[in-house]
Amino acid sequence: MYFRHNTYNSIRPYLCLWSRSISKTSSIIPKPSLSASAYQPLFVEKHVYQEWERNGLFMPENFSNKPTFSIVLPPPNVTGKLHLGHALAGTVQDVIVRRKRAMGHNVLWLPGTDHAGIATQGVVEKYLKSRHNLTRHELGRDKFNKEVWKWKEKHGNTICKQLRTMGYSLDWGREMFTMDRKHVNAVNFAFIRLFQKGLVYRQKALVNWCNTLQSTVSDIEVDNMEISGPTELQLPGYNDPVKFGQLYEFAYRVCDSTDEIVVSTTMPETMLGDVAVAVHPDDKRYEHLKKKRVIHPFTGETLPIIFDEFVDMKFGTGAVKITPAHSKIDYDVAKQHNLALHQVIDEQGIIINSKEFNGLKKYHCREEIVKRLDELGLLKKVTLHTMILPVCSRTNDVIEYLPKEQWFLNCTSLNKKAMKVVENGQLKIQPEKFVKNWMNWCKDDRDWCISRQLWWGHEIPGYKCSYGSNVCWIAANDENGAKMISAKMLDTDVEKIQVEKDTDVLDTWFSSAIYPFSSLGWPDKYSLDYDKFYPLSLMATGHDILGLWVHRMVILGLELTDNLPFQNVLLHGIICDNKGAKMSKSKGNVIDPIDVIHGISLDELKKKTEKMYSDGILSKSEMAKSLEYHRSNFSNTKGIPECGVDALRFTLLSQDIKSHFVNFDVNMCHSNKLFCNKIWQSVKYTHLQFAKLKELPEFTTVLENDLTFFDSWILSRLAHMITIVNTAMEKNDFHLATKALRTFIYNEFCDVYLETTKPGFEHTDQKIGYAHAHTLSTVLNASLRCLNPFMIYLTHDLIPRIPAFEESIIYNFNDYDDKYYKYPKSDEFTKWRNVNLETQVDQFLSTIYLIRQLKGYYNISNKLKPTVCINTTNNILKADINKYSDIVKILTKCDTINFVKDTNKNFVSGQLDTGTKIYVELLGKDMSLAMREAKAKLMKKVNKLEDSLAKVRQKMSSPNYENLSEYTRMLDRENEKSKREELMQLKRLVVDDKLIASDNKET
Repeated sequence: MYFRHNTYNSIRPYLCLWSRSISKTSSIIPKPSLSASAYQPLFVEKHVYQEWERNGLFMPENFSNKPTFSIVLPPPNVTGKLHLGHALAGTVQDVIVRRKRAMGHNVLWLPGTDHAGIATQGVVEKYLKSRHNLTRHELGRDKFNKEVWKWKEKHGNTICKQLRTMGYSLDWGREMFTMDRKHVNAVNFAFIRLFQKGLVYRQKALVNWCNTLQSTVSDIEVDNMEISGPTELQLPGYNDPVKFGQLYEFAYRVCDSTDEIVVSTTMPETMLGDVAVAVHPDDKRYEHLKKKRVIHPFTGETLPIIFDEFVDMKFGTGAVKITPAHSKIDYDVAKQHNLALHQVIDEQGIIINSKEFNGLKKYHCREEIVKRLDELGLLKKVTLHTMILPVCSRTNDVIEYLPKEQWFLNCTSLNKKAMKVVENGQLKIQPEKFVKNWMNWCKDDRDWCISRQLWWGHEIPGYKCSYGSNVCWIAANDENGAKMISAKMLDTDVEKIQVEKDTDVLDTWFSSAIYPFSSLGWPDKYSLDYDKFYPLSLMATGHDILGLWVHRMVILGLELTDNLPFQNVLLHGIICDNKGAKMSKSKGNVIDPIDVIHGISLDELKKKTEKMYSDGILSKSEMAKSLEYHRSNFSNTKGIPECGVDALRFTLLSQDIKSHFVNFDVNMCHSNKLFCNKIWQSVKYTHLQFAKLKELPEFTTVLENDLTFFDSWILSRLAHMITIVNTAMEKNDFHLATKALRTFIYNEFCDVYLETTKPGFEHTDQKIGYAHAHTLSTVLNASLRCLNPFMIYLTHDLIPRIPAFEESIIYNFNDYDDKYYKYPKSDEFTKWRNVNLETQVDQFLSTIYLIRQLKGYYNISNKLKPTVCINTTNNILKADINKYSDIVKILTKCDTINFVKDTNKNFVSGQLDTGTKIYVELLGKDMSLAMREAKAKLMKKVNKLEDSLAKVRQKMSSPNYENLSEYTRMLDRENEKSKREELMQLKRLVVDDKLIASDNKET
């Protein structure tokens, strides 16, 4: 079968995507011309997103028969700004949903922002203090919350604008805010329903307490700071630094005995709340103290000596103090031994319930306690000690464990359900290595404290109802409902009930836990969105909140909707800098993605950092570390170069997102901007070549058999790339997809294939030019469609510009609708795969690469055009080089290709394989001098590589190597492979007609 074409009537300036919307707005929205000398991200990206929004391209079809795909964006804090962690998470999701749309799915990607109780309240409190010198207590709760709403309206849209800048294809018409009335009602409904089921209850228990915030905080808001030896920290509320990292040993005297028992502690001030001393039952040192008691040196009370297996006999003296009111471990021990709680530190961090120390701040009290114990002869020693200090991530204050009456969610039965759905495969967690973490969360039977002592947040629909001395707590929609319920419980008339509403708010994680279904209209089961898009198809988020958010969404989804909120979980790593250090303000290595997109000078970075310090966002030490980081990393480039959105997105997903940590390198990002320019230039080149065809006077008939050697090769490589990309995308291995795309487009298509077409377009046989044209059009269309989910702006601009034929001899890109690019499927291109041809071309290209390598090492200028001699026993290679000698000349910048060595010329050589040796004429330099210089250069490089390779291998074979992180070991494996391959390449080169390898040990 063959096709007959008019030369250029069929070239389409806009292929299909958004063609109607572009034609409507082209006079308003200027598009960069392909005549531009280079790719300019600013102009390619300008106004495009607004165009997409206006045309409703991100809205799902409510009554479509297409398969649905639904996902929600993990709601970022309303007061936050986009950071690279957000950029990574958003790009992962956007790539997934864009591909799903292109494959014919009806996609809902729902955006929203979180009210972020603690974070938002803290920001507004700082603002009021700095601008008006007011505290929230001076303002009052109602007025303060009005100020928070004002702040939200003024600053809350910042991150949403930045999400648009990144090109995220969210359905903004369904945008949620977790303080919207719809969500508030859903939160109240969930709380009351769980209370009615007996799962939510109120009791006194030990909680994480932040003195500065004056609130309980969740585990995720507690940073475990490792202290190695004596360390001074500046804490809120203290003028002088407080010393940590010391272990204090002091003695309790045994009643009616001269014996004493020495205990070890890092917090001597809490000994005022001691209720017992504990030792291990098998510790023979203390078996004579069974049923004995000790005397508290300051209260005079006697405390029991208890025996419990939780005690570590090797820690300190093997005896520990039990302070259940201020230690989570001791709290559990106290419950088992029926010991009382004796609270000695209050919510302000002040000592209470102690005669002589009352009123002291806890760390001032520590100094007094140690001093008094020493005076009493009870202090035995103070030694340096490595410890973990719980610190509030919001305030940097040390967390106190206090017994408080709070609301809790009983998680025991819920956890069993959550464990079961993973065990039976209903819920799939990717990567699977995190299943173990999931099971650990599910096995933790501690109940969840869901109340917070904040003013900004979801007010708990809980009421304290009393009649005389009888009190009960009720969850209800209002006071009247609470009275009705409590009257029955207290056996009295409704009008006699006294009601007091709880002033606490719910933990933000509680409201976030119902977000997947509340955002779709739950508890209204007749909601169209809930009916069509729930359960979600996927939940993608960081692995660090697997337990704190994903687990809680699952347990509440199962309990409240009788369904999993989603069946698939994709967990990505934490963003790090190019050295693998986690990005944080304390390290100073945080990079603003907007700075990467638009670029920023070193001076502007400095001004921006100093302003963040003056605004209270950074501390003085954080500012200093940031400035130093900028100087050490961006001085060479005088700042961060402009990279554009597409290069940033592509770079973020060039790393394995399933690793614990995902590194980001600005230099790699800038390299990907150059990759964008390479693509731009390839389309520009295609336009120029099609223009030549346009000038031809007659029709040309082209058959599939007219495709050239290199046309067939690039189509085979295209088929291979599409298979790799589709397989990788299905498994969410985006780094494999980006690697395949870059290798194909940059190295194979642009660097090789485009060069091979140049003689063809100049050839007298028009069929060759037309075959190239069909191939160029097909390859560009297919590869840029595969690239589209990653590089959204560049492909949006270029795909409609790719010249195309009404009917292609290779593949016709007839899109199924006019909204989205049809995504190439692997089976549609398998007919073009030819492995034997690829092997043949690989040998051909390897010859070219070796010629280039020889020219590079001997500094042979491209202007000199040397003669090349190829001595080979490979007849196929010889025939290919002979037939395509013009291609060899173009790709190597050489003049003549021979198969017999001219003895009158000076040659340098390299060994391609056992049957093929390459000779390149040495021009422009003294032969002996060039040989000496090259040999010295090669030997130096070889020796350096061998030493480096030996060090890597030595590290990998060390006894404790397996204790290193998987990410570190992965980098080492890649490093070893890269160095080994580079060394093998170098050892192919020949000096004085001898292999370099003969002068060095074999690899």
